[in-house]
Amino acid sequence: MTENAGATPETTERLRRLGLMMVGSLLIEFIGGIAVTFWVETPESGSGWSGSSPMWLVMAHVIWGTLILLLGLWILIVARKGKSRTWLNMGAFGFVGIIIAFAGGNSFMSDVSSDAASFIMALGFAIALFFYAFALFKKA
Repeated sequence: MTENAGATPETTERLRRLGLMMVGSLLIEFIGGIAVTFWVETPESGSGWSGSSPMWLVMAHVIWGTLILLLGLWILIVARKGKSRTWLNMGAFGFVGIIIAFAGGNSFMSDVSSDAASFIMALGFAIALFFYAFALFKKA
């Protein structure tokens, strides 16, 4: 029995489309994060929320990250309702990666001198990208 024995072909196709959206969204977020690194000036220490410029670029990155968080939750809901164990498992690990990245970004903006927070954000991104991409290529 395969891991997606209970999932209908329609559910599997829907999850694949959502997974492709997720991988693309994560890559856009990565590029946005690089743009923030290159073009946003932050204070030497302290909160990045009060002294970063241009703030619109930071907020675009934050808003896109929030949408990714919601997309990850949506993938879990569709996988659960559609009885796709592969997408439920891989989506759960990917969602944890998104949470890690989100927490790292929030921590970084609270203390812009924290290299560890920036690393945690990158690590969470890598975890999320790996598991969503793995789910796309896994044979059901």
